[in-house]
Amino acid sequence: MSTTDGPSPKRERPLILHVDDSPFIAKVIKDMVLKLGCDVVSASSGEKCLLLAKERLPDAILMDAIMPNMDGYQTTAALKQDPALKDIPVIMLTGEETNKAEASGANGYLPKPVQAETLAGKLKEFIALPPAS
Repeated sequence: MSTTDGPSPKRERPLILHVDDSPFIAKVIKDMVLKLGCDVVSASSGEKCLLLAKERLPDAILMDAIMPNMDGYQTTAALKQDPALKDIPVIMLTGEETNKAEASGANGYLPKPVQAETLAGKLKEFIALPPAS
């Protein structure tokens, strides 16, 4: 595990961590992110997200709001309290009110169902996406 406080390691393509307990939604979002020229790593729970975030130091995290045990709000708050992870942008994917996403420390949010164009636009606010091919 890395103990780096600085920016993410240099990679050829941005790495996005997507957190969702639904395998179907995870596949849909993964396909969207891959088409944007990014790599994707997935976690099916808040607990797995915290482990993967420390291990991989993604460039951004797409966080489902509603998950069993540790929901997206709790997971985001835990990420933002960790000095090694606090600067990673977290975009909450939610059908709920956005105030709760902001209060947890999320850097932004997208309403569900997520559209490819809005996902690309929101990611561009926080990271440089590869040029379209």
